[in-house]
Amino acid sequence: MINNNTDDNDKTLEALFEPQNAEILANLEDGPKTSSKLAEILGIKEEKLDEQISYLKELEFVIKTDKDGSVYYSVDKNKLSKVLENDDNFKNIDNGLAKLDSFLN
Repeated sequence: MINNNTDDNDKTLEALFEPQNAEILANLEDGPKTSSKLAEILGIKEEKLDEQISYLKELEFVIKTDKDGSVYYSVDKNKLSKVLENDDNFKNIDNGLAKLDSFLN
């Protein structure tokens, strides 16, 4: 039987380190940005941004807020920190790299 919790953690980490998602999170690190400003920074249309950011919103790493007729995106830094600081999330990476190293040498 597959451990769904492990699968969920793996999918979450994959989402965080996927280059487009990582770029979105990095650009939101210093504070909320409007949808139009974030799209401009990323060099994409707002519609494309909405597609790219949807999984991060689903995982609750990105928060969408409507204010004064504009859409703002921000990062839930507490949630992101909990995932990134959880040693269990990186044990498999260490083990995998060790196995790969022993295989190559």
